[in-house]
Amino acid sequence: MSDTLVSQKTSQSTAASTASVGDVASTQSPSDFTAQQRGVDRMLVRLEHLDKLLNLAGEVIITSSTLHELQRDMTDAVTHNRPMSDVELQVIKSADEASTRISQDLHDLVMAIRMVEIGETFKLFRRPVRDLSRNLKKEIELKFEGEKVLVDKALAERLVEPLLHLLRNAADHGLETPIERIHANKSEKGIILLKAVEHEHETEIIVSDDGRGIDEPKIFERARKLGLLKQSDTSPNLFQVICQSGFSTKEHATDTSGRGVGLDLVNDMVQEFSGTTELENHSKSGCTFKLHIPKLKAVNIIDALIVRCSGTLYALSIDKVVSLQGIKPAQIQASMDRERFIKYLGEPIALFDLSELLGSGTSAIDNPEIIPVVIIEGRKDKIACIVTEFLAPSKLVNVPLATDMFDRQATGIAGTCIISGGRVGITVDVDTVVATATGEPLKNDEGHANASSFSQSNITTATNNDNSSIPTTTALSHSQEELIAKSKLSAQRDRIANRIEESSQKDLTEADISDLLTEISRGLMELQDALLSLENDNNPELMKEAFRRLHAAKGNFTMLGVSTSANLAHELETLLDHLRKAELEMSQEIMDLLLDGVADLNKETNSLPQKKLEPNVGLLSRIDQVMRSIANKIPITDPDAVLGTSFTLVPTVELQLLGALKQKEQAYETFIRFNQGRQAPFLVAYLTLRKLCYHGTILATLPSVADIENGFCSNAIKVLWASPLTPDQIDNAINKWATFFNIAEHRSIPTTVFRYDSNAEM
Repeated sequence: MSDTLVSQKTSQSTAASTASVGDVASTQSPSDFTAQQRGVDRMLVRLEHLDKLLNLAGEVIITSSTLHELQRDMTDAVTHNRPMSDVELQVIKSADEASTRISQDLHDLVMAIRMVEIGETFKLFRRPVRDLSRNLKKEIELKFEGEKVLVDKALAERLVEPLLHLLRNAADHGLETPIERIHANKSEKGIILLKAVEHEHETEIIVSDDGRGIDEPKIFERARKLGLLKQSDTSPNLFQVICQSGFSTKEHATDTSGRGVGLDLVNDMVQEFSGTTELENHSKSGCTFKLHIPKLKAVNIIDALIVRCSGTLYALSIDKVVSLQGIKPAQIQASMDRERFIKYLGEPIALFDLSELLGSGTSAIDNPEIIPVVIIEGRKDKIACIVTEFLAPSKLVNVPLATDMFDRQATGIAGTCIISGGRVGITVDVDTVVATATGEPLKNDEGHANASSFSQSNITTATNNDNSSIPTTTALSHSQEELIAKSKLSAQRDRIANRIEESSQKDLTEADISDLLTEISRGLMELQDALLSLENDNNPELMKEAFRRLHAAKGNFTMLGVSTSANLAHELETLLDHLRKAELEMSQEIMDLLLDGVADLNKETNSLPQKKLEPNVGLLSRIDQVMRSIANKIPITDPDAVLGTSFTLVPTVELQLLGALKQKEQAYETFIRFNQGRQAPFLVAYLTLRKLCYHGTILATLPSVADIENGFCSNAIKVLWASPLTPDQIDNAINKWATFFNIAEHRSIPTTVFRYDSNAEM
């Protein structure tokens, strides 16, 4: 199905069921490549949805025209004091029905547009789990189920951080080391399952592992030691204990866990979406976390109770309203630990003035004998609020307002709404109001933000930059090293930089830059996914996809005039090309290099257009070393290169040479060039070498014997060998079979000059 990229601003909702969706615009996704800061307000939209939107727009125009005609007919009827005809009344009824239907269709369409497959979120965890597996020295396999389940885009973005915390806990605390698993009669590889299940009214997200499970006695003992659980509590709730802020079973924090904020954040996020979390613990066989999240039923349409505080109208989400009370002043009580409270169902509930909480002064009471009180419920507590008057419930459209339009005293105001009669009201973020009143830390409090802050660097575990793990050799001639260093690296970068410099002269609008960056972000996400799949499956289609994404990124960076990232993309392209040509074997080190390169490109993308980053010298150095290693493995097949390249001897060959010299033999360099014939050059070269073996000992060849056997040979070879023959005798011997082997020229010269490879092993 065709997709197109359009701007889709995510609105800030204050409804009870959608209150947590409100901060979508400020939510920073932690993946290498998902929903970047500029990508949060953009999403892919199916063309069929745009077609439906266009059809509905046409219906709106028709209905508007009909209402305009009705307005003229009604004006005429009033002017001439005549009743409306049956036909006119039927048209009014039809227009009303059409308007209601179009409104509902538009709402349903917007909700459908906002839906994305949860699988796109699941894919973001492949790299982090891979890195966790290496860092923790555990074999971990991440499995997905229910990838086609559709969820709201806001939920998909908000799920990334809590799911990552659950995955980290499963990898670090849940899964055993390979030797532990074998001892427990389990497979060496641990399994973590990410699963989505769609129900009628909710979406269920499941994170499970087949590890050791949770040691409940140990957990409770640790909680008591930290003062998070009373000694007298003999039957505590396991989930409530481990979700307390600050709880951790580790004495010292690591890069993976130990700070006691992960599960606390998971629980908070689920509660923000009015959901619940369920824990199933199976001793010695793993545990399962289930996140039950209600489906969002509206984008910014809310069912609200309207209340009046003095002259201001406020809208409170219906599902956050517990009860409406008319209390007498005598029912208001006070105590040492509570300033004011009332009793509701035998439970004391703190009493506040809604206007005071919202920074609007004190609410006027029309009848001092009966005080209107509304009991509202936040994420963790309930409070009672004094208002001036209850008005009728109503369905409203919330219009979010930018946070910088309010000062700090306006905490809890989420937006505005139009109430029947054209009156303007203020929508209330009930969760924030309750949290403020009860002293609960807000989501954006500095301390909590530090604990839950999540940047790109958190999801991409740093890899070892030790270049010693990359295989290198020193068997290159000086001229060949210089060619590689200058031609393959410096010259290519210079050419790209020149093209970028020319391209950067082009004028790009702000919209153009935003589109390019969005395209780059999405492409890099798909590139990472292709690379991770390529690590375990050498599929030509995956290789082609990786090439295509890298090439597109290089072109887009070039358009933006970002030479450092364009150069890096080109280097990564070259690495992929060597993999494709089997000149480089896929390994963890090479995959780390590719993934680190893609992460560096993504880091640059996040910083643009405000800032261009400096080149990552360490990363480029690692690439250079791999390039040199590859070049050393590339056979020398060009006849001129064969003729001009010196032999490099390893100690074992040196011993062979010394033995030949002791036997009164002479060392020769013999160059042989063949005519193009029916036989393949490598076959002719191999047969020629076998002939030479009858007259001496072959010490080294260019290309090497292994390369010749693999077909890497042109129409020339050079042989270093020891023979008791004189140069004339060698020429005579070769001339005897020259015609049969189609030899065009040959010459042999005595030699005593060699280069020795001191790093080679005997």
